[in-house]
Amino acid sequence: MGELSLRPNWTTAAGALEGVLAAEGLDLPRHAVMGLTGHAWHLCVAVEGGVTALPSGPHDLDWGAMVGRYARTGLAWERFSRRARGERLETARDEALAWARERLDAGVPLIGFDLQVHEFAIVRGYDAQREGFLVESAVSDELGGFAPWSDWPTAALGIIELFAPVGPSDPDPEEAVVESLRTAVELLADGGGASANPRGTAALDAWADTLDGTGEVDRAGNAYTLAVLQAARTDGAAFLGDLAEAIPGLAIPLIHAQRAVLDETQALSPLLTLFPFPAGGHGNVSNPGLREAAANALRRAAGHERRAAESIAEALDSLGVA
Repeated sequence: MGELSLRPNWTTAAGALEGVLAAEGLDLPRHAVMGLTGHAWHLCVAVEGGVTALPSGPHDLDWGAMVGRYARTGLAWERFSRRARGERLETARDEALAWARERLDAGVPLIGFDLQVHEFAIVRGYDAQREGFLVESAVSDELGGFAPWSDWPTAALGIIELFAPVGPSDPDPEEAVVESLRTAVELLADGGGASANPRGTAALDAWADTLDGTGEVDRAGNAYTLAVLQAARTDGAAFLGDLAEAIPGLAIPLIHAQRAVLDETQALSPLLTLFPFPAGGHGNVSNPGLREAAANALRRAAGHERRAAESIAEALDSLGVA
């Protein structure tokens, strides 16, 4: 296995996946990883306690489905998952550590959540004496590559997600493409998660409705969700473009889908200036005029996204597999 490094990506799960793939000699470009796994099409706008666009939204998806979706990239995966708080947290951590150490002892790297920061990281080993993981995270350059077990998972979240590669998956290229397009349609059509939070294209409308009203919008979460969304859809457009070039019979609907997604990113682009990460635009989320402008932009983005979903569905229809 080659050197492990977290690849740059606002969707850190995909950045960690890309890093593990590269270490295994599977050098896929970022947009291919995003498109094949469906990360390019995820959107969840997290709402809790009357506050909209909390930073947990980008991680609120069906992680169980990712085992199969990640296999489309050339590696098969297994998963350890727990949700626990209070007294049950220590037991869940002990079970997770036993699972993780067994694989790390065998030289298998892991992808894990909530290590050093509420994002995904690569776990390349552990230090039993210091009692912690050795990680490559989005902040490991600043904090060092050590994540104490005592800090994991964060008690307020109680989320344990670990993924481990188990060997080559040898996906059929045509099947991988078809399944990735099906995933795109599913996620854009409000699929992919167990929580009641709005997701898919409908989440753009719900987000716009909040901004059109007087409901509270989380400043940092709003900016973060926008940044993740814009980067993901940009990769999605590139993925569709690659497929259109590689599969001439699907070129017309996929080019139409790509154009619609690019139009979506153009509609969203001003919002990244209006609500920049991490400051979030300070008082901009409370300014009625700016909120109205942002709502209009989100609704335009939703319209473009619906066009994209229709064109992707058309491509599947032409294959007779919709």
